[in-house]
Amino acid sequence: IPTAPVTLTAARWGRVARTFVRCAEDRALAPAAQDLMIAEADRAFPDNPFTVRTLPGSHSPFAARPGELAAVLAS
Repeated sequence: IPTAPVTLTAARWGRVARTFVRCAEDRALAPAAQDLMIAEADRAFPDNPFTVRTLPGSHSPFAARPGELAAVLAS
């Protein structure tokens, strides 16, 4: 947990390629909340939008769908 404010800038987070693994049946972080997070980040850094990959299943694809998650991360 940061002990000081974290500032996102184009020179930092905004220039790093990002992939969001969206979990379609997540009940801990609802898909609508995930979509909001994606949209807000894309609005903040429109020149570097997320690549979004959607997996079926819930909040922990590393446990429930490790093969599918590995394929997404490797692509």
